[in-house]
Amino acid sequence: MTQSNKQTITDTVKYQASSTFEGAKFLPPNNKQLLFIGQDSDTISEYIAGNPEDNIEAITLYTTLKTANPAQALPAVYQVANWQAGDVSFEQSLSESPNAALAIGLALDRCNDVDHAQKIADGEYDESITLMNQYFASIAPRKVFLRIGYEFDGAWNCYSPESYKKAFIRISNKIAQANLDNVATVWQSAAWPDPTIAGDDAAKYDFTNPEHLNQWYPGDQYVDWVSLSVFYRDLTQWNYEPKYTPDFAQQQILDFAKQHKKPVMIAEAAPQGYRTSALTHSYIQLNEQTPITAEALWDAWYQPFFNFVKTNQDIIRAVAYINTNWESQPMWYCAEQSGPPATNCANGNWGDSRVQANPLIKQKWLDEVNDAQRWIQTSEY
Repeated sequence: MTQSNKQTITDTVKYQASSTFEGAKFLPPNNKQLLFIGQDSDTISEYIAGNPEDNIEAITLYTTLKTANPAQALPAVYQVANWQAGDVSFEQSLSESPNAALAIGLALDRCNDVDHAQKIADGEYDESITLMNQYFASIAPRKVFLRIGYEFDGAWNCYSPESYKKAFIRISNKIAQANLDNVATVWQSAAWPDPTIAGDDAAKYDFTNPEHLNQWYPGDQYVDWVSLSVFYRDLTQWNYEPKYTPDFAQQQILDFAKQHKKPVMIAEAAPQGYRTSALTHSYIQLNEQTPITAEALWDAWYQPFFNFVKTNQDIIRAVAYINTNWESQPMWYCAEQSGPPATNCANGNWGDSRVQANPLIKQKWLDEVNDAQRWIQTSEY
């Protein structure tokens, strides 16, 4: 496609996000919260089989937007994809959960030295965006929460603030032009507490900078939900002290969302470093397992997590839990007594977060998520 026949999209096209929090798109009614389960298709299938007492109200899947060629775009949407982290098949997962809302992690990362976000902003990937929007239309009225460039401020994604914001705006405008009432845009921070891993680029990822979130924010008219990752609340899972604590970054995101009158989604959450099946735990940067009881595991991670969600129920209105045996997947494997950046533990120690892997944790989990006073049930949404 030549520059002359690309459709120009300007900031005058506004995505129709709500101007007040209570009018936000897809806000669960009655001050309740919506639970998502992810993050690959096999994991979702195993959750359904292992926890029949819980009706899935929402699921999380992933795809990418990194090409101008629609025939190569959106892996997992039209065919099975695997990024060494389990098979992802939109067809399979949506057929197994026909009434579930869908959260999509849309990766645009540029760590291979190609700034896909800038190419999106320049209109080079418009045909692929059109294909994506056609898919969204085809699954309507299913609600879609589109996490555009998720974990934008995670150094591992290599985004730059300016091109990232422009890409977010262009995708949002394309959604608006297509009149996709079943799609909400989600802006997700990594809430990572250690910007020093980015080396010379650390300043881009530093929550101690008062302007950190502002420098990445596309604007209220383009963002429906503010989002974050919550794999830890404190430093008990760390074997060193980062620049600031996880809850410091997380609170800043909640405060930012309140200022901008946006509901919050915890888009990724799991007890990193714990094994629900083997009942062990370790630091996230060093796989040195020690035993833990199921009760102690619940008290160490799950209870503080749910306390955080409940305490902030006025603003946190959706939660996505990753219910998987991470270490069984090559991307997340971490050898015993190893840690990043070793090749046998490149992405850190993740463990096993399947709630059905332990009877006590499963029961406590079901007691929590089946609380109809707090959590959306399928018929309500």
